[in-house]
Amino acid sequence: MVGALFVLSGATSLLYQVAWVRMLSLFFGSDIYAASITLSVFMGGLSLGSWLAGRMGDRLRMPLLAYGVLEILIGLYALAFPALLNGLAETYGEVYRVHFETAPWIYHGFRTGVAAITLLFPTLLMGATLPLIVRQVVHSETELGARVGQFYAVNTLGALLGTLATGFWLLPWLGVSGAVRLALAVNLAIGTAAILVAFRLGATRERGPRPAGADPTSAPDPVPDRLRGSVLAVVALSGFAALALEVVWTRVLVQSFSATVYAFSIMLGCFLFGIFYGSHRASAIADRHPNPAGLLARLQLWLAGVVAVLAVVTYVAPALFGILVWGLTRASGGAFGPASVVAQFAVASLLIVGPTLLLGATFPLAVKLYTRGFEHRASGTGSVYSANTAGSVLGALAGGFVLLPLLGARLSLLAISLVFLASGLLLVWAAGPRARARSGGAARTSRIAPLAVAGSAAIALLLPPQTVLNYNMQTTSRPDLLYHAEGVSHRVDIVRNDLGVTIMMINGNVEADTSLTQRRHFILKGHLPLLLHPDPRQVAVVGLGLGVTLAATARNPATERIRLVELSPHMVEAHEYIEDVTDRILHNPKIDLRIDDGRNFMSMSDESFDMVTADPVHP
Repeated sequence: MVGALFVLSGATSLLYQVAWVRMLSLFFGSDIYAASITLSVFMGGLSLGSWLAGRMGDRLRMPLLAYGVLEILIGLYALAFPALLNGLAETYGEVYRVHFETAPWIYHGFRTGVAAITLLFPTLLMGATLPLIVRQVVHSETELGARVGQFYAVNTLGALLGTLATGFWLLPWLGVSGAVRLALAVNLAIGTAAILVAFRLGATRERGPRPAGADPTSAPDPVPDRLRGSVLAVVALSGFAALALEVVWTRVLVQSFSATVYAFSIMLGCFLFGIFYGSHRASAIADRHPNPAGLLARLQLWLAGVVAVLAVVTYVAPALFGILVWGLTRASGGAFGPASVVAQFAVASLLIVGPTLLLGATFPLAVKLYTRGFEHRASGTGSVYSANTAGSVLGALAGGFVLLPLLGARLSLLAISLVFLASGLLLVWAAGPRARARSGGAARTSRIAPLAVAGSAAIALLLPPQTVLNYNMQTTSRPDLLYHAEGVSHRVDIVRNDLGVTIMMINGNVEADTSLTQRRHFILKGHLPLLLHPDPRQVAVVGLGLGVTLAATARNPATERIRLVELSPHMVEAHEYIEDVTDRILHNPKIDLRIDDGRNFMSMSDESFDMVTADPVHP
């Protein structure tokens, strides 16, 4: 019964995350900084809530009752979330207009404050649930690892089901508000059922650290403080590397899959499935394994080798996806949509499921090693979960803001493999010489893993540059690469084919080119509205692209000022390499450039225009 409730709890948590991130993106923009602020606050709340619940949970006699109350509070808060957000709208507009350009640190600080005000309370409650559940269901030390692994797995299974249901069914059928109302009803049902079960079971009963009659001499040796501290550090490093991996995988796969809601649901679903199944399998051996520290070290070292190998495998992933998607389309008589979904699941599973199986297996082992006696099971679980989630926050930020812009996808995977390698070697060192002698497998793996990382790095560095087009459609020619950038939010490629056509691609998707058909479209979009307006002096153009519409707009003698709103600074930088396409249009004195989210600018700015031109590409 409790397991079923925790599955539903995981599903509603993912649904809320999707819904609240969408609401906040509509409120203060969808640029990468807004998305990172939202994700950081969300996961930071989970980390803090888990830590606090761990500290208090060991003293609770009816933890399931507390869990039920938390679920009801989460549901009730979801009802108030839109009103709370709307109440901050006027203040946000004022901060935006006054500080966006003159003091951006104040503007971003306010956005962080909005995210904290709206997200910290419910995520604290969500993060508190796992330690409370562990406190309820674990009754002896001999089942600590198993029960922690099982309930961590079922909660992740719920998140997996919530991800797929939200992306494929709930949002298309119910919309964001309808999906939130459904989750609210489920939360209230979970909370009510948990409270009723709690009163039926009464206070938790302690059965002691060992079953009656057990031989005290067979009890496991106490874990040294140095090893416990290293376990916490390894869990934090593992969380850091896991979320950095998710960021890099998303960037790699979206170039082939295209950035659809289904693609993101598939990638996250594969990620969560690996975590679920790895934790489920590890729960079966966590309590009876003779050397859990050695096994945890091997998991980290295996992760280092597997991720390094994936740095090479990602090079062939676009071609494999193209073969699958077009082969399945032909085999199904032209059913491209289902063929694309199946091919995406296959390729995403190839890259994601293996490493995440190993990641999922680390959690129950880490809790078993770190927890000092089962009477501290809530605090041990809370500390491990908190460290893992705190590392995840930093990993998500590092993946998007540091690794991808500086190293690109392949080298980022190699850098992440080094994090796993360091965490595995740290655990081997912390276990001490006696434990290392008992764990021949960890010692052997610690010698093999660096070789795997070094060999994969050598191959990855020798591979030539690769320009990827969605669905692997770039097979008939090899265009010249004019510009490439791995930005914090997307990848930008500008190429010129053998017919002299310049093509702009964002995350592998063709957004504009200089063919006759495309140029006619973009030129007319600039000229026709201006010809229809009696006095078009003040104009806004949202999105720079190849600059064809902007150039057509600037040629009209009636226009006095053109406010150009562009999300990516890399698009502006790219124009230095294609000035022959638009005749140095960005140097035109009429143009006033602003790097900003277009919707955010239009909803918050007090500027007014005679004409606004926008091309909402692939919303």
